[in-house]
Amino acid sequence: MVKIFDPAATVISAIENVSRVPVNRADVKRMLLSGDGEPAHVRVLFEEVDLTTLMRLAISFEISDAALAKAYFHARERYHVHNPDIEEIARELRIAAQSAHANT
Repeated sequence: MVKIFDPAATVISAIENVSRVPVNRADVKRMLLSGDGEPAHVRVLFEEVDLTTLMRLAISFEISDAALAKAYFHARERYHVHNPDIEEIARELRIAAQSAHANT
């Protein structure tokens, strides 16, 4: 039997390792799009999950690099997350960190 890598299952497992608050695929997608959610969940998503898994997850949810970077920058501002790998990719793609309120 061939096992297929499921990035969402990997992320959910990582979150469940640090939080008793339930999480599901829809929650993960929402956090990946917005950078908002249960603070411990957002921290795990953007700080503990490796960049390759995050990118595969974004692809599976049809989330663009720009949208992922925007969500990360929002999470950085609101929850003080830090992920040098995402910041480097954003710089390479020339996606600037903008205030969460810049487009309101």
